[in-house]
Amino acid sequence: MNVLYFASLKESLGLASEVIVITADITVNDLRVLLIEKYGEQHFPNNILCAVNHEIATSSTQINDTDEVAFYPPVTGG
Repeated sequence: MNVLYFASLKESLGLASEVIVITADITVNDLRVLLIEKYGEQHFPNNILCAVNHEIATSSTQINDTDEVAFYPPVTGG
């Protein structure tokens, strides 16, 4: 699957995207856990936003190897 990173997450990881190969369908939360193991929990907090194939997803959304998954850090405004 193609995983995209945006905004400050892209800057802190030092990459805009990567390809991750999975052998079975997983949930967004499963992918988040894999990414935490790889990069650290500070990059993927519980309130991180995720989209699968350009649609906002929840932690229980199923994803497969052909999907595009995007992570967006929480946004604050003022």
